Amino acid sequence: MSKEISTQDESLNGMDDISNIFSISPIGIFIFQGGKIKFANQESSNITGYSCQELIESDSLSLIPSEEKVYTQEKIEEMLRHKKSMPFLTKIVHKNRETKYLLLTVCNIQYQGSPATLAYFFDTTEQERLKEALKTSEEKFYKAFRASPDWVVISTFDDGVYLEVNQAFLQTTGYEMQEVIGKTSVDLGIWEDPRERDELHGILQEYGRVSNAEVKFRTKQDQLLHVLWSAEVIEYGGQKCLIAITRDITHRKLVEQERLNREKLQGVLEIAGATCHEMNQPLQNIYFILDDMLDKYQDKQLYYELKEQIKRLKETTSKLQNITKYETKDYIQGNQIIDIDKASFQCPINPDLQGDKSQTD
Repeated sequence: MSKEISTQDESLNGMDDISNIFSISPIGIFIFQGGKIKFANQESSNITGYSCQELIESDSLSLIPSEEKVYTQEKIEEMLRHKKSMPFLTKIVHKNRETKYLLLTVCNIQYQGSPATLAYFFDTTEQERLKEALKTSEEKFYKAFRASPDWVVISTFDDGVYLEVNQAFLQTTGYEMQEVIGKTSVDLGIWEDPRERDELHGILQEYGRVSNAEVKFRTKQDQLLHVLWSAEVIEYGGQKCLIAITRDITHRKLVEQERLNREKLQGVLEIAGATCHEMNQPLQNIYFILDDMLDKYQDKQLYYELKEQIKRLKETTSKLQNITKYETKDYIQGNQIIDIDKASFQCPINPDLQGDKSQTD
C-alpha cells in the first residue's frame, strides 16, 4: 500500500506541518518523481554539499558514482516492490568530490496527486571508514601474526586456553594446530617451571603487560628452550585475552655460556701460568742441587725419592701451563678442583727432567 504524502492536487510546500517536519528532520529526505528530485530538505543539502535549489530537478541518481548506479537502482526497485524492507548501503559523490556512504531507505508515496518515491537516508561515512580502517588493521595484524619469526599466541586470560597460534609456534614446539587450539600451556607442559607462569600472570593481572621476561619452555620433543616472553592483555572476540610473543634465545644463551666458559678458562690459565712461573725456577734449582748431592753421599735412596717428587711437581706445572679444556672434581669441604687426569692440553707434556744444568744458564 502506498503512503500518501498528499491525496489532493496540492504540493508538499503547501502542507506546512509536514513541510516543517521534513525541513527540520535530522535525516536526509528526497522526493523523486519522473526520475527527478522534486523535494530536498536541509539535511540532504548538508550531506551532499549541494544547496536545495541545486538539487531540485536534478537526476535522481546523479549523485551516485557510475560504478554504483546499477546496484543502487536494483536495490531501490527491490524495496519499492516490497522485496526488501531493510535499509541498504550505497555511495554518493559530495560536491567537493569526496565519496560518502549513505544508509538508504525508499518507499512509494503520492506527491501532488501523482506516484512518487520518498527516499530518506543517514550519512554513515564515518562509521564505514572506521570499519574499513579496522578491517585494514586486522588484515595487517594477521599478516604480521602469520609471518612473524617469533611465536605469537592469543589465549584466554583466565584459564590460558589457546585461541590462535602462528606457524612459528608450531614449527618450534613441534605441535600440530589441532593439538594446540583449545588446550592450555599447562596441558602441553610448555612452561619448564609453572611457578614462573603464575608469577608473570600476577604481573599481567596488576599491570596489563610483561616485557622480555627470560624463562624456559619445553617443546613436544622435550627440548629445553631459553626464551624471552612478552605479553599484553587485550580484548579479543568479546573476552579478556592475552597476546604473547616469544623469542627463542637458546642459541644466544649457548654462545654466551661458551664465552663465559672461555673467560673462566682464561682466568684459570692465567692463574696457573703465574703459579707455574713462580714455582719452576726454584724447582729446577732444587733438582740440580740434588744431582750434586747424589755425587757426594753414599746413602742415595732418600735423594732419589726426593728427586722423584720434584719431578712430579714439574710435570704438574707443565700440564697446568698447557690446559685447553678441563673438568672439575670434588675436593674437601665441598670445594671443586681441576681434575688433571681428565684435562685436555695444547701440546704433549714431555718436559726435560734429566737435570741438564745448561737449562739454567
